[in-house]
Amino acid sequence: MLQALLTVKVLLSPQRSLIAAFVIFCMMLSIASKPVLASSPVFGEQKAAAHIKVGLVSEQGYLVAGETAQLALRLLPDEGWHTYWRNPGDTGLPTRVIWQLPEQFRAGNLEWPVPERIDYQGAVNFGYHGETWLPVSISVPASISSGAINSQGEIALSATAKWLICKDVCIPGKAELTVVLPLRDRKLDNIQETTSHPLFEEARSKIPRLIYTNNAAYAVGEQVDIAVALNELPAFERLPQVFIGSAGIVDNFDKPTIKIINDQLHISAKKDYYLEEAPELLSVLLVTAAAEEQDQVKAIEFTARKKAVLAVTNSSLIEDVKETTAASSSDSPSVDTSEAPISILYALLLAVAGGLVLNAMPCVFPVLSLKIVSLVESGNHNSTERRRHGIAYTAGVILSFLLIAGLLIALRFAGEQIGWGFQLQSPWFIAFLVYLLFVLGLSLSGFIELGSSLQNLGAGLGNKERSSSDWRGSFFTGVLATVVATPCTAPFMGTAMGFALGQSAVVALLIFAAMGLGLALPFLLIAFIPFLANALPKPGNWMVRLKEFLAFPIYLTVIWLLWVFSRQTGGDAVALMLVGLVLVALALWIWRQTQFRDDAFMSRAVAAFILVAAIILALYAASVERNDIVLTDTATVESDAQEYTPERLQQALDNGEAVFVNMTADWCITCKVNERIALGTNKVKNAFAAQSITYLKGDWTNSDPVITEYLATFSRNGVPLYVYYAPGKTAVVLPQILTPSIVIDAIR
Repeated sequence: MLQALLTVKVLLSPQRSLIAAFVIFCMMLSIASKPVLASSPVFGEQKAAAHIKVGLVSEQGYLVAGETAQLALRLLPDEGWHTYWRNPGDTGLPTRVIWQLPEQFRAGNLEWPVPERIDYQGAVNFGYHGETWLPVSISVPASISSGAINSQGEIALSATAKWLICKDVCIPGKAELTVVLPLRDRKLDNIQETTSHPLFEEARSKIPRLIYTNNAAYAVGEQVDIAVALNELPAFERLPQVFIGSAGIVDNFDKPTIKIINDQLHISAKKDYYLEEAPELLSVLLVTAAAEEQDQVKAIEFTARKKAVLAVTNSSLIEDVKETTAASSSDSPSVDTSEAPISILYALLLAVAGGLVLNAMPCVFPVLSLKIVSLVESGNHNSTERRRHGIAYTAGVILSFLLIAGLLIALRFAGEQIGWGFQLQSPWFIAFLVYLLFVLGLSLSGFIELGSSLQNLGAGLGNKERSSSDWRGSFFTGVLATVVATPCTAPFMGTAMGFALGQSAVVALLIFAAMGLGLALPFLLIAFIPFLANALPKPGNWMVRLKEFLAFPIYLTVIWLLWVFSRQTGGDAVALMLVGLVLVALALWIWRQTQFRDDAFMSRAVAAFILVAAIILALYAASVERNDIVLTDTATVESDAQEYTPERLQQALDNGEAVFVNMTADWCITCKVNERIALGTNKVKNAFAAQSITYLKGDWTNSDPVITEYLATFSRNGVPLYVYYAPGKTAVVLPQILTPSIVIDAIR
């Protein structure tokens, strides 16, 4: 023992004791500093947008391979503003998240808290006021590629969030969001068992509890009937409120009724007027307020399967229960942006009427020469041939409408924010029209012969003899008339188009076809009614002079299109286009000199080369990006107009100002005419000044999703759109054809 003590004494000499103590301290510090990671939320950058802040939040401050990370989309709107549930109701759009995740990472669906019902002037929406968290699970793969990890050992989880926020107006929003989290190993980094964070616990407490049952069904007849076994549900202290998880199934205005039939809970709701085909599965939410004494489930969600008929037994035992209050929040305002519901038949009639009125709109004036020549020349045909031309012209118009509408619907489905007339927002399309109409004008002027008439435009160029194939010229005349004549909207068209783009693709295309029928209707009636055809003047030598004269409106159209082109690309690009037009004329002149010669291969090759050069010039000119900033219109017309932005509009409304909004485009002739004869007059300007009206002007010449969303707020998909906001009153939409008196009467 003494020897042992002496040994310890030697070992624990002052110098060695100090060293030993230091080593032990370092070991303890190493152990203490070993990362014991617990649950700690990480907030990604919170992006500020119009009246809202959005961002991603991670419940844990790290990622672990092979496990599931809990994230949430955080929405923090300004006071009084609201976002929307996955079923937004009568109007609005649900919040969406498009993830950009590393390879093999998987995102689940957003989890939605129980919404509130937002009633306003007959429209019923479902959404959220105040801060809202939408949780989502991210599956992290067990094996993570090195490319997903940055030099600091972190992984970026990114997403694009899209939302619609509303108060007195609705403003669409979009933000690119990212949260960056380090990759950790649970053993090496001494990660303890993850616990829920209070912020996420609170968010999850607002999510309905899912009930998986095979004893729930629904049927659609005169109304929508839903039945679920009572033993599948928690005990209710009071009647539940009912929310339907899918839009377009029930009429949101009429609150559902609840009845207990034997051992089943039955829910009946008025069927949505436009419901065509019900889904196989229907999500249903039942919401009750929690009792103060006991911890009851506040909300449950179950899925009902579609059945042909719901069996109801012992109907004498039915116990009527009070109507569900269905999450009322009637004091929460929303924008009344929807028009009165209309039927498909009524929408079709509006579409035909709108297409018919389009014939008298300024948009059609540039192609009026095509229609005049076609109508007059049809008088020289026998009845059978005239009808063939009428049908061909109508087919050209309708198919063109369907093509444009189909492309519009497809692009909108893909997420593009575009509307009617979108083709004229493309400089490439404008350049194509400039060349096409310039060649057409040269043909009408007699510079080059493209056929005995415009009816032969598509039927063998240069063939001066009439043939049975002439109908193809009528077809392409209809195509050209549609392409040039439909950038604007006529009265009745706005309502019909707004209805169409809210329906299925089949119904939407049917309505657009009806618009085409309306545009072609005058020509079709002349083709099939002999009295109208006989009233037309007979063709003769005067037709040559008429054609030459009608070339000038075409040339004016070319000038107008070049002006639109300049607004999209700039002056340098227009100079290139002018050179291209000279080259086109030169190529056609060479071709005309050799048109009837068999030994002119080289000359025709030169003409073709020059034509290709002109096309290349046009393509290059259309790709030029302008560097200067130009006002929507000349200062001499409306010097008091301010640029429209959602923020500027809301600021004016918050300040109690009267606001007049003009949505226009340089390629919209109707818009330009209205600005010249109404909005640009001293009479209207003085009226605006006298009432201190803030005049906002939105330019849709080039594609602008912000303006597209504003148009959609009023169920419109094209310009012009004129809206007047009187302080404290509902916004008023003015007609598409304006006069000074119409504007002044509206703002009084």
